[in-house]
Amino acid sequence: MKADRMRRMRKATFISLALLGLVLFAAHSSFACSCIRTFKPLKSQVTEAFKESAAIFSGEVISITPSSESEVAVKFKVGKSWKGKFAEEVIITTPQNGAMCGYTFDIGHAYLVYASGATDSLMTTNCSRTAVASQKQDIKFLDRLKRRKVKAS
Repeated sequence: MKADRMRRMRKATFISLALLGLVLFAAHSSFACSCIRTFKPLKSQVTEAFKESAAIFSGEVISITPSSESEVAVKFKVGKSWKGKFAEEVIITTPQNGAMCGYTFDIGHAYLVYASGATDSLMTTNCSRTAVASQKQDIKFLDRLKRRKVKAS
């Protein structure tokens, strides 16, 4: 009888721990940002991002300031633009943290930014193709797409 009681206690403990783990896993994944992955060739990915983005540019981060409780404003010194017309500087917003799909920028670093929204309220997320400029192979495809767009105009 004592062995049977111990077996039931172990089983109840195991089930309780399994349920706790499931609840913690579900809570974690429900708050995390998730982006749709694609296995298309790079050229296709860049072409789609070019069509879907309101602006694409490279630039160095000058400043990062909170713009609301959930977003930060990131000011760039624009180096080159593939889509959109900019002055020397542009400000975009992004959610404050990765769980909200925010892209983490660092002051003084250069990025290739794919932004959406209106020209006066551009934003980006970590689900876009935005990345450190030195790590992007997109640039040769963007140069070709921009040349095609200019010729078509």
